[in-house]
Amino acid sequence: MKLQNLAIIFIIIILPISVVLTSYVSANMKTIELQLSYDTKLKEATYEAIQAFQLNTVNSGTSTLADSKIRDIQASVNSFFTAIESKFSMSGYNKEALQDHIPALVYTLYDGYYIYAPFENAEKEPAGGAEEGITYEKGTIYDLKPYVYYSCRYKKGTIDVVITYSLDSYVTISGMYGNTHIELSGYLLTDVEEKSDGIYYRENKIDEEHLTEMVIFKDGDATELPYRKINGTKYYVGKDNNIYRLTSNGILESTRSVPGAGPNLEDRQNYIRNNTNAQEYYKQAQKLKDEITSTYSELASLTIGNAVDEEGNHIFKKVEGEDTEKYKDYRVSEEQANTRIFGELSGGQKSIEDAGSNFDAHRISVIKYCIEKNLAVAISNFHSKSDTSTSFEMPKLRDEEWDRLTGNIGMISFLQGLHIGSKTYNGYAVINNSQNEEFVSEDSIYVETLDNNNCEYHRLEDKELKNKTVTGAHFNINYIVKTMAYVDTNDAGEQFTRTKYYYPRKALACYHCLVEQDMVDDRSKKEILEENSTLAKVYYTALARERYAQYRVENAF
Repeated sequence: MKLQNLAIIFIIIILPISVVLTSYVSANMKTIELQLSYDTKLKEATYEAIQAFQLNTVNSGTSTLADSKIRDIQASVNSFFTAIESKFSMSGYNKEALQDHIPALVYTLYDGYYIYAPFENAEKEPAGGAEEGITYEKGTIYDLKPYVYYSCRYKKGTIDVVITYSLDSYVTISGMYGNTHIELSGYLLTDVEEKSDGIYYRENKIDEEHLTEMVIFKDGDATELPYRKINGTKYYVGKDNNIYRLTSNGILESTRSVPGAGPNLEDRQNYIRNNTNAQEYYKQAQKLKDEITSTYSELASLTIGNAVDEEGNHIFKKVEGEDTEKYKDYRVSEEQANTRIFGELSGGQKSIEDAGSNFDAHRISVIKYCIEKNLAVAISNFHSKSDTSTSFEMPKLRDEEWDRLTGNIGMISFLQGLHIGSKTYNGYAVINNSQNEEFVSEDSIYVETLDNNNCEYHRLEDKELKNKTVTGAHFNINYIVKTMAYVDTNDAGEQFTRTKYYYPRKALACYHCLVEQDMVDDRSKKEILEENSTLAKVYYTALARERYAQYRVENAF
């Protein structure tokens, strides 16, 4: 073939194909770049939102109360939309446009979750009556939907109960036990033992504590005072020996009432100074264990297969005649369906509170079921009400993302339907919050050491702890800078409010285990603690103390 013919073939056939392929590859490269860019922007906005939630809860004395919690989450939602509008402004999107592409925001909390999504507002009169001249119109509004608990119903014989789970082993059991209505709650622990000389956990005796921390006293001075946290609120014995509590406004307020203490001032002082939170935690866990295994022993026979939905259909167990497609993602084998939920209270290779226990695996399954069920409905409703042609769908979260959501406070954000070249962007972000007042995780307890007047705090997995003098352990948020207000007087005698920053704990962070993370033991916490009784004692005491001190509705005074 002549060279001229080859040149003609190249120009007519090969060159156009090459141009088209180059254009196609270039367009797809730009699409991928946009996808990665949008993923990054969504993650950054979600991170800023969860950071706002963390900041608000850490500096609020009532962050676990319902109204305060809603306020903190609404502030976090505002932070998310402010951040995402800022990050997408260069792409031509404002808040209103982006809101039409965000089907839901999910805040996974200690024993349930909130979904921020649009819903139809029914027309109604205002609380004060129509004569106020205020009207409410029907329409779509964006707000938090009611709180949803991580709950599951179980039916077996004459037992019909609802069990509410949490991010740890705390449960609430409510319902009918035969002809008796029962209400049980507390932490599920296997290895608690009451002996003649006190309470033990995993062969470690749990002693009374005498705790102090730094606080800004009413005169503005940073002072170390005895304290005790009770049902989410910290109480102090002041320098004047009066009792103070830390309010939601970050102010020390004089009080005559200390929940659980005696009526006299001396009784209240001793109750605060002699902290028995850790002991009470394990005593209550032992009480719940006895109630499940002895008093209401049929509860101990409940299995995973006894879980049913509102209509009585089995959720995890495949039963002939029931809709097998409805819960196909949650079905387990026959052997697993016959696994007793509370079986590990009686012992076994794992304790019931251990990660990976049968109880823990079922707890995670229930949390996933509760979130996915309602989230799928929220996104489906968003799709049906959307003015766009976008198809909004519930994405499939990966196992490692569920592990993060079921192990700590977290947030899931969704962004769908944005055009990015040759495809439509459908993305989501999962971000955790490891420092908050809502949940005391096993990772949130830091161990303090004192060597050569150098006080440091460490992760439990720090390999150097065995060579250091361990003095105690504390909640990680106590090492974060906080603010406190107090009343001051100027030269003219006028009073005004001043704010000071302070650290409740004076220890410094260990550089190797918290920053560089180059001295971290990769074994489980249980394995580390089994070989170091001193470390186990302070760690189990601190974990129990802080969990017992958290706000619980059933403990409200």
